[in-house]
Amino acid sequence: MPPLTFAEPDPERTAKEAKLHAMSDAELLALYNETRAASSAARKAHDMERLYPLARGMKTIQRIAGERGLIIKARRFTKV
Repeated sequence: MPPLTFAEPDPERTAKEAKLHAMSDAELLALYNETRAASSAARKAHDMERLYPLARGMKTIQRIAGERGLIIKARRFTKV
């Protein structure tokens, strides 16, 4: 499954969100993890054009999960 992205504005937002609502909790979490991994790679590459649509995707997944009573926490990264 490819990572979830949303352009600003995204004409496909309604259809994408409908697919998210139809996913099981496990599928939604798997999509979040995939999107988060892609977001992390974009951040490390300093690819802001790729990062922002991915961040909007993660926030949308978190919102929909929250509507179900699930909480997906974003990790806090620290330099080692």
